[in-house]
Order: sequence, then C-alpha cells, then structure tokens
Amino acid sequence: VNAERGVSSQGLNMNPCISSSATMAPSSGQKRSFGGEENGYIPLSPRSASFRPPAKVARLPLPETSCCGIAPKEKVIDLLDDSDDSQGDDEIEFVKETKKSKKSVHFSEIEHEVFYFQRQRDPIEQSSHSLAVINENENASINSSGIQPSSEHHSRATADFTIISSHHGRARRQLRSISKHDLKAAIKHGRKMPTHPNRRTGEPRWKFIHNGLVYITDSTCRHEITSYKEAITIDPYPISISMMEHHTELKRILKEEPYLCTGHTYIVIDQSGSMRNSDVSGFVSRSHAAYGTLSLEFIAEQLSQRPNQDDLFAESVTVIEMREEGNNVFDRVPFDWILFNRLLKRPTVVRPSYAGNYNESLALVSEMIHKEHINLMEDGVERGELPNFSLVFLSDGKPSDEGPGRALRRTEILESLAETLRDKFSMYAMGIGARETEFGVLQSMVNTVTDNGGSGHFVHAGLSTVKLSQTFSQISSTLTSHRTTLLGNDNIHAASKVKKDVTMRDTGKIVGKKMPSEIFCIGESHIIKRYRFDKALSDWKEVDPLATYGADGVEIETKPFGKGSERLAFRFHEIKRRAYGYTRVGKMMVAKNSIHLNESETKDDFHKDFCLVQSTAYDLAEKFNTAVRTEPLLRSVAKENRPPKLIFMLCHVYTIKDKSTREEKEYLVEKMLPGKFTKYNSNNGYVKGAKGGVHNTRIIELVSGKVKLEEFVQSFSHWVYEHTGHKMIVCDLQGVLNEEGRFPEFQLTDPAICTRKGQRYGKTDMRLKGIRKFCTSHRCGPVCKGLGLPYINKFDK
Repeated sequence: VNAERGVSSQGLNMNPCISSSATMAPSSGQKRSFGGEENGYIPLSPRSASFRPPAKVARLPLPETSCCGIAPKEKVIDLLDDSDDSQGDDEIEFVKETKKSKKSVHFSEIEHEVFYFQRQRDPIEQSSHSLAVINENENASINSSGIQPSSEHHSRATADFTIISSHHGRARRQLRSISKHDLKAAIKHGRKMPTHPNRRTGEPRWKFIHNGLVYITDSTCRHEITSYKEAITIDPYPISISMMEHHTELKRILKEEPYLCTGHTYIVIDQSGSMRNSDVSGFVSRSHAAYGTLSLEFIAEQLSQRPNQDDLFAESVTVIEMREEGNNVFDRVPFDWILFNRLLKRPTVVRPSYAGNYNESLALVSEMIHKEHINLMEDGVERGELPNFSLVFLSDGKPSDEGPGRALRRTEILESLAETLRDKFSMYAMGIGARETEFGVLQSMVNTVTDNGGSGHFVHAGLSTVKLSQTFSQISSTLTSHRTTLLGNDNIHAASKVKKDVTMRDTGKIVGKKMPSEIFCIGESHIIKRYRFDKALSDWKEVDPLATYGADGVEIETKPFGKGSERLAFRFHEIKRRAYGYTRVGKMMVAKNSIHLNESETKDDFHKDFCLVQSTAYDLAEKFNTAVRTEPLLRSVAKENRPPKLIFMLCHVYTIKDKSTREEKEYLVEKMLPGKFTKYNSNNGYVKGAKGGVHNTRIIELVSGKVKLEEFVQSFSHWVYEHTGHKMIVCDLQGVLNEEGRFPEFQLTDPAICTRKGQRYGKTDMRLKGIRKFCTSHRCGPVCKGLGLPYINKFDK
C-alpha cells in the first residue's frame, strides 16, 4: 500500500498502542479474508457488536514491508492513516469511488468484516515483526469517559445516515411529533453516550441527545429503539416539619371551619388518550405540560406573591381528572407547597387513557359546589361573605360525549351554578391543541356561565408552553383580585359619611398655657346625669351624677387630643366651684363622641354599641384571667412574678342638658390611661410585630418557657374565638401596660367584636371578614399552647 503511494514503512507512525490497522474493503457482494491456513495466515472472526478479540496475541510472520493482503485491481485506500479517527470511535467508514460514476458507496451500510491488528516487536526476535489482534480493553483512548461526541460524522450529510425503524419506534415518533430527519441530526450533531443495555439479551445500546431530543439505538447506531423529547426539569419545593404541621392544621380548618376559607378552586384536567401526545415544547406529553404549568404558574405564582409567607392561606383546591368518568384525585387540599409537589408528581404516576366525557366531570363539580354552598348558608354565612368558587376546565379537544341531549345537560349544570352563585362563580376554560375549531364546546360553556350572572373566560393556549404559562398566570391574577376584595378593609358605611372638620390639640406637655374648654355646672344652668350600661338588662341604669365626691360640674376641652375611625377623644375633668372660680377634682378622664357629621350622639343611638362591646370584653377578660391563673404551664417560675391581667375600662355616659335652650349633649367617658398607648391588633388583620415591628421587651419566665408579656394580649383574641365556639373574636385591642402595681396588667379600651352570626356589635363588627383577617395574621405562641388552643398559625422560630 505504502509502496504505491511512495511512502516507506520506516516512515509510518508506529503508535505504541496501535501500530497499524487495516480493514479489507470487500468486493461487490463478496467477503474478503486473509487466505487459508495453508498460506500461513490465521483466519480471524469478523468484528461485531458481540465480538471481543482474544487477549492472547496471534502472531503472523509477514515481511517487514508488508502490512496486509491487498485486493488487486482496486484503488487502494491508506488504512494506516488514523488522522480522522482521533476520537477513538469503534466504527471506521470507508468510501470506494468508481470510475464510471461519482456516487459514493458507504461500506458502513454493507455487511462486511473488520480486522484489527497491532504491529509489535518480539522481545526475543528483535529483527522480526508480528501482527497482533488489538485487545479492546487495553484501548483506553476509546470512550474513556463513557461519553463520546459523534464528531466523526460531521463531514457527512444528515440525509446520508441510515436508520432502520421498528414499528414501535415509528409509533412513538408519530405520537411525539419526531421525524426521521430529527434522529439523523441527533446522530450527526448530538452527544453520544452509553445507556441501559437490552434487558433480555444484554446487548449494549447508545443514547444520542440533541436539541431536546433523546434517541436510543442499538450497538451499531443504525437500528431505532425509541425516541422522546427531553423534558423540562422542575424541582420539588423543600418541605420542612413546620410546613407539614401547618398543612395538617389547614386541613382541619377546611374541614371543621369551612367559613374561614376565602376560595375554592376546582380544576378539571383532561386525561383522555390524546393527552399522551408529545407536541408541547419542553414536556414529555400534553399531560405533563398541563400539570407542570399548573404547578408553576398557578400554585407557585400565588404562593410566592403572598405578603407574608407564613400567613394562613385558607383556600382549597380540588383536582378532577376527566376520562370516561370524573375522578376526584385531590379533594379540598390546602393551597400550599405540598400541593405544588403533589401536582408535579401526578403525571409520572398516571397515564392518560380512554375517552374524555365532559358531563361526568361537570356533574361531579356541580354536586360538590352546591353541597358546600348549602352548608355555608346553613352555618350563617351571609351571601356577601361567601368564598369564591372557581372552575378551571382544561381540555385538548372536543368532548367524547357529544350529542344534543348531552349538550343540553352541560348547559343545565352550568346555568344552575351561575344562577346560584352569581358573582361568586367564575369559569376559566383552556384549550390545548393546534386546531382552535375543536374548542367550540368550551367557548359555549363559558358563554353559558357569563349569560347567567357568572364570570367566564376562554383561552386557546395552542401547543405553546409560553401561552399555557401566561393563561395560568392570568387566572392567578384574577383569583388574587377576588381574594383581595373578600378580605378588603372597605367600610361602606364609613365611606358614605363626612367627618367633622376639627383642629387637634397641641401634643406634648404645655406649661403656662390654658387650653380652651367648656364649663358645665349643676344647678346654675345645666342638668348633669350619669348612666351605666347594664349588659344583663341590655338597658341603661342611672347612677350618681358625678364620680368624684364633692364635685359639682365638669370641664371639657374643645380641641380633641386623639381620634379613631369612629370617635374623637377630649380631655375631661370633674370640677368643684370656688369663690374665685373652680378647681379640678379627681383624676383626668377621656370624653368621646362621634367623628362624623350629622350623626346622632345619644346614648341609645351611638354610645350603646360601644358600651355593649366594652362590657362584653370586660366579662370575657375576667374569664381569660381565670383560665391563665389556673393553667399549670402558665405559672411563673419566680413567686414574685405573675402573668399579666387584662382589664377593659368600664365606661359611663354623661348627659348635659341646657336649662334655657333645652339642648342636650352626651359624652362617653372613661378613665384616662397613663403611659405609652399601644395598638396590639385590629379588626382588619393588623398584629403588632407581625411585620418586624418592635415587641415589648418585658419577658416573664413561666413553666412552659420565657414569654413576652404582650403575647397574652394576642392569645386573648384566640381564646375568645375558641371559648365562644368560633362565634366571635375580640380584637382591635389597644391600651397601656401598667407596671406600677405589684403585678403587671394591661389596661385596654375601645375593642371591637367581630361575630360570625347572631347579634351584631356595632359598626366595628366586620363579621366573618374580621374573623378571617384575624386568623390570617395571628401567630400561636407559648401562651396559646399553654391554654391548649388548637393552632391557627404555628409560631415558627
């Protein structure tokens, strides 16, 4: 060979591992070998996928100038030139060019025999040469890393690669929208690596990965085994022990206190056979795409947008898989990260199959929603406080249960839901598939809901991952808006009123300056009376006109020093007349009246609600103090300490009547609280310290551990909720911590009571909305645990 090319054997590249290699190019339809044993040659077995050369070297005595037998009358190819075989691939390709045609014949596509030789110098006979069969186990340069790129194919056209398909392979490619050209491109440009061998025969197989496509072949890289699209990897969310406990508590709340739930979402996912199609970019199948985008853009999107990640998210999700019948796979599951992980895992454990009947799934959803609606109404939930019911319906084509009668049944189901719930019901229909004409039924379903008072939206997502994600993101935004409306702080009554235009009193201590005030004295020109509200009689009881002995009049400043959402606060003193004027007697008090114009300020119209709330809170606080005092876990370690008491100020109503004009004024009066005034929580969900505010630094050591004093105030609201059988909470707690006495006590005023049903407690009663807001923001701590209260939101250090 080299003599014809003018190259001597002395100039050959003698690699210590592979001195030379040769492959006999067969003639047309004929196999070549090195002759028989009579010529001194040892016939070698053909190299195949299962062939492994023997480790023992077979020596062939050949002249030094000879390399191998040469087929006569053929153009000879230099088989020793391994410059294009630097990657160490097992297969060598040879091309024979004919004189009459420019066509290239690829011998890798024709059955042939390949021989491997290694030139060695015998250690005894240094002058002789030998050929040895290469041991593949010693060829460390081939596939040493287990992965070898198929760069040796780059010089060939993609169409020149031969792929022998199987029935299974063709069926899978058709289902997954993969062409044969895609497989050839994977062989040419993709990464090549070994994969799991044949489980029956043990034959090795190769895997090619290119442009999101995974192609599995046999050992020759010619026979198609299977192919599929590489899926997007979505990692599950790490779940902590506290998250598991929180999930368990949410399940209890959804079961035992369903009125706290702000939204129920029912998701119907088509799981008919067509959902196995692999035509959505980035996902193995349509089913994987539906569950993946649902998890990311619907569940994770809303969870990540919460203002406080630890807040109670009292919403439930029900997932129904649509086949021939509706299958309820997740029933009223809490909306949290555990649900996110379950939805991610779901398409890996189920397989879409059979038909997709719309009516069966819709009937199941309708039954569940109507049952929940009836239970809430019987439990006293008002129509405006009902949670939002949302139906997300995802399908990839027409229903299997078509026909006039079945279409009428679908219409009746949706009409019933929309007419019953009106603005509390929303439907979101989503079509997955290339042809929009197949989703006329989904569009008509949405129109039915819209025409009967509900809210409806239809989106054709096609086969685009981006469109799917955008659609679920839009649904998330809509549900967030509904939730904000349900938990909003809007007050219709307050918005319709006009507040008084008042000038506030200068703050701080003023020396040598007398603030403007009004003087009212008994007997001369005015009649003064004082009343106390009797909660047992639900009526007023007249008491002594003045609280201080010897007093005969009152002084009220005309500029308020404080104001709230409903009332203005003025400094109030009882006085005693002197010859030179009057002097103040008794302690300073606070007089309150309405902040709004043209509002009746009589004791029956305005002050009665506030006195009822304050006296009710006073009685509940006394019972709470007893519960704390008798609880072993809440006893103080040091005898000189004691858990703080909670005391609500009792109030009276002063009526001042002008004798000449017959004009009468009424003021709600209570004790002035000394010290720093603090708001601990409110009826709109505010909790002191929940957003990083400064807590009271006073700590008491109890049997259950160290506790901050203000935790007793927060636990009082939770205790009332459980003590009254979930009928009410006392919130909007504000006042001072008085530590002047032997034991600390919280002196509180102006509370609000929010009720779920039954008697209302004034204008600050936000009903179920206030209870939901409290449960959303409250954090159970050691005091709640010591009192044996069930967790609403566990305090997580």
